[in-house]
Amino acid sequence: MDKRHRLSISFKQQYQHVYEHLQGISNRSDYISKAVETYMTGNKTAASHEEIRAIVMEVVREQGNLLLVNPTFQANSLSTEDAELINELF
Repeated sequence: MDKRHRLSISFKQQYQHVYEHLQGISNRSDYISKAVETYMTGNKTAASHEEIRAIVMEVVREQGNLLLVNPTFQANSLSTEDAELINELF
């Protein structure tokens, strides 16, 4: 029989944004477990290209600011500022 380990957590006011983000996750336990495991192993490249793309598109949708008119843009069409921003993020 599969025994589950339970843990109750609380969030300080400074992490209100984290708490609110987790409210939108359907399987919070799995999400948190994967995040902690990634942190513990130091695996900075755990996300695949598709996962990163999905995260970026979700953030763009949430911001209500569709910056990517054509998601199949050419890499050489980026401005220097855009390329620097992407390099800082990843």
